[in-house]
Amino acid sequence: MMMNGKNQTRKSEVGPEVARQIDENLKRLYADGASEDLPDTLTQLIDALRQKESRSRPSHD
Repeated sequence: MMMNGKNQTRKSEVGPEVARQIDENLKRLYADGASEDLPDTLTQLIDALRQKESRSRPSHD
């Protein structure tokens, strides 16, 4: 049997308990990652971009 996306679609459905577990795991992974500090190189890049942006803005004082 040849399957391609145009002729046949595979539809996966999960039960409500599985969906709840997936949701909880994704939230846990996001919370863990969000609480980590940024790497120094990324922090330095952000600082450099902020400095460049502040120098390029005209002063409105």
